[in-house]
Amino acid sequence: MTIARQQESDGRGAALALIGAFAAARVLLAATLGLGIDEAYTVAISRRLSLSYFDHPPLHQWIAHFAALILGENVWVRLPFVALFAGTGWLSFALTRRLFGARAGLVALAALNLTPYFFASAGGWIVPDGPLLFALGAAALVLARLFFAAPEPGAVWRLWLAAGFWLGMAGLSKYSAIFTPLGLVLFMALSARQRRWFAHPAPYAAAALALALVMPVLIWNAQNEWVSFAFQGARGAAAGRLRPWQISAMTLGEIALLSPWIFAPLAWGLGSALRLARGDDRRLFLLCLSAPPILFFSLAPMWGARGLPHWPMPGWFFAFPLMGAAFGDRWADATVWRPRFIGAAASLALIVFVAVWQVQSGWITRQFGLPAGVVDPTLEALDWRKLRESPLFDGAANAPPAFAVSTKWSEGGKIALALGPAIPVLVYSDDPRGMAFLEKSARFVGKDGVIVVPQAKLDQSLQLFRPYFRQLDPPRFLALGRGGADEIALALVPARGLTGPFALPYPRSIETRREASSGSAPPVRTPDE
Repeated sequence: MTIARQQESDGRGAALALIGAFAAARVLLAATLGLGIDEAYTVAISRRLSLSYFDHPPLHQWIAHFAALILGENVWVRLPFVALFAGTGWLSFALTRRLFGARAGLVALAALNLTPYFFASAGGWIVPDGPLLFALGAAALVLARLFFAAPEPGAVWRLWLAAGFWLGMAGLSKYSAIFTPLGLVLFMALSARQRRWFAHPAPYAAAALALALVMPVLIWNAQNEWVSFAFQGARGAAAGRLRPWQISAMTLGEIALLSPWIFAPLAWGLGSALRLARGDDRRLFLLCLSAPPILFFSLAPMWGARGLPHWPMPGWFFAFPLMGAAFGDRWADATVWRPRFIGAAASLALIVFVAVWQVQSGWITRQFGLPAGVVDPTLEALDWRKLRESPLFDGAANAPPAFAVSTKWSEGGKIALALGPAIPVLVYSDDPRGMAFLEKSARFVGKDGVIVVPQAKLDQSLQLFRPYFRQLDPPRFLALGRGGADEIALALVPARGLTGPFALPYPRSIETRREASSGSAPPVRTPDE
């Protein structure tokens, strides 16, 4: 059966071909690029299973934990996330096909995979967005069966509980998942045909199930003074004055992650849905799921922190079916959709090629330079394994140190990945994040370690650590590079005899609070970085 005939029927063959091709491309990309800062950090903190973690709920860290046990702490930990997004692609196609037909589903699926952010980061990196989008897609598909397919009375409870399960899994993935149930309530309130669900007990049972599934997050936060909620909530808190220019920066960042040639039809699809939503519950449903996170995270920088452009992406995820609905029939002719698909695919391939070339060689920035004060973001994927070859760590001449210590969570993750689980890594900082919960420095008192810091911050770091060690030996120096050129200069300082635990702003667990009330806990000290 040809692709054209598949499009006229159910499109499943063409959808599976697209999903398979893009999954293979993601596996190739995974094998080519080293783990980024966030990925290395996630692999490091996921060494210890926990009910939850500092930055995010635990699901992607649980996945990383077991993937690392099976595949090793390397780029292949990405494989479960590649597989998850292959499933997400199918869910997006199935949702769009159910609401608007097979052609719309194929347009949405192709556009989703051709978008830089969804191809790379959400599509296969070790970040919470992979399991989040899979769970949100599954929940939306189940809800579409409830709202638009007139299920049998016996299936209503099953479908609502399935929706509650997937919303709970989304809540185990990322805090921004809260916008989906809020959007769902908004949809049921706005749709005259769906308000009946407020009088049915099944949605409340689904909400209870979702809440039960996210209990690990609540328990962990209750044990740690709600530190994760405080950290994430502070990013959107009012900063005392308005910063409208930050909205422009956020919007431009979103367009860059989506690419201008995908953003334009996505925006058109949203606009079209807005015009038609009053008489079309299908479009209203998707608008209510997409608009809240897009609007909140795009506007929050006006009064709060600058924000990151990937935060609204779960909202944009639900805009792809609306794009499919707007352009599915218009692009039915192969002479219309083929050049658009080829052009978008070629543009994505060029972006990926340039990024990989720069990560591996650094040639572009060496030739053209960067503006003053701008750090090359591709250095995040630089491999730090050379650190393990240092005589201080390889154990050839002397026993390896009991621990290593850094002053930044981002560098701590890279160091931990380079050294492996045998050498614990501590982070002494006013912002240690999840590294503070990985190891307790108190258990290393009296033992020797190695301080690993950027060479440019050596003097500052020596001043910071001197009160905590009996002796600091002369530093050794190590350069990490690519393409035959040094890129990152590190200083390695042998540190003899840890004299006391590092004073950190957290964790302030129940145990720590008991110590503090008895006067035995060290005071929290905030070092300058």
